[in-house]
Amino acid sequence: MAGPSGGAFDPFEWNAFYFPKMSREEAVQILSENDVQLGTFLLRDSSRPGTFSLSVRESDEAMKVRHYLIEKNESGGVKIAEQTFIDLPQLLNHFKLRILDKTSLTIPYRKRELERVQALFRFEGTKETDLSFEAGEQLDIIGKPEPEWWQARNAMQRTGLIPANYVAPLGEVDRNSRGEWSSSSSSGPSRHSTASTHDHEQSAEPRLPAQAFVVHDRTPNVYDTAALRLQKGQQVEVLRKIGNGFYEGIVDGKRGTFPHTYVRWE
Repeated sequence: MAGPSGGAFDPFEWNAFYFPKMSREEAVQILSENDVQLGTFLLRDSSRPGTFSLSVRESDEAMKVRHYLIEKNESGGVKIAEQTFIDLPQLLNHFKLRILDKTSLTIPYRKRELERVQALFRFEGTKETDLSFEAGEQLDIIGKPEPEWWQARNAMQRTGLIPANYVAPLGEVDRNSRGEWSSSSSSGPSRHSTASTHDHEQSAEPRLPAQAFVVHDRTPNVYDTAALRLQKGQQVEVLRKIGNGFYEGIVDGKRGTFPHTYVRWE
C-alpha cells in the first residue's frame, strides 16, 4: 500500500519516497487526505528540468501542502531557498531535525507495493544502489525499471535494486521447500549477482535474549548504519526478533541488526 510510514526515516533511502512523474496537483491531493499527518512529505520532479520539488503537509487549514524547489548547483550539491547542501540526504537530514516553515520532515510518503516476493537465493550487492537479501527473505517490489532488475524494499524499509530471477511471487513459493534453497541461479543477470545457500540448517529458536555464534563473515553496506559487522566465530547476544528474518543483537558492545542466517544458536 502507498502511504505515510511512521517512525524515523533514513535520508539515504530517499528513492523510497521519490515520485519522479507525480504532478503538483497529485501531490496536493494525496498529502491533503484526512489521515495524513503534519510533516508527511515526498520528493518529485519539479516542472523545471533538472530540479526537484519537496512537497510537505504543513497545515490542517485551507493551504495544507507547501512545495519547496530543490535545485542542483555547479559543485554537484543541492540548494533549497538560500541554503546549500552536499547532497539530498544531507538536505533531508537537516530538515528532519529543523523546521522548514511550519514543520520539520517527519513521515515519508512511501511508494506503493506492486507485489510481494520471496527470495529463492541469497544476493549480496556490490553497488550502493543494490539491496542485499537472504534466501527466504520477503521483499516488496516497488518498481520495475528494467526487466532483469527490480526496485525492492525490505522489512527495515531499505530500498535498492535486486535481480528479478532471484525472487518469486509469494504465493508461488512452495511452502514445503522453504529452507531448502538452491545454491546457485542457473540464469542470473550477468551484472554482478551472486547467490549462495544456507550452509547449515537453522536450529529451533530459543527464548530471547539468547547467545549465538557467527557462522559467516558479514560486511554491511556503509550507508546501513543500523547493521552489524560480523566475523565468523564471534559471540552475539541476540536481543529480539525484528521480523522477516532479521534480529537485533549486540557484538563487542555494539548494537545493531543482522539476518538470522549468519548465526547459530549455542
